[in-house]
Amino acid sequence: MLCTLIHLAKNQLEAKRHEISDLSQYTTKVIRESYNSEVEELVAILEILGDALKNQNPVEQPTRSTKK
Repeated sequence: MLCTLIHLAKNQLEAKRHEISDLSQYTTKVIRESYNSEVEELVAILEILGDALKNQNPVEQPTRSTKK
């Protein structure tokens, strides 16, 4: 009887281990996809801002006199 209980407990622990492993893999996948999506979005924003800066007219900076 005790051996049967130990065997059942061992099987339940093994099932939980597999469940935790699957959840961990899923979580890692979701985090990776989210990270990649954020990186792609930031790269797109960077490209848009870079293009906007290239298309801007250069602003003339006033010349500074070193003499007082």
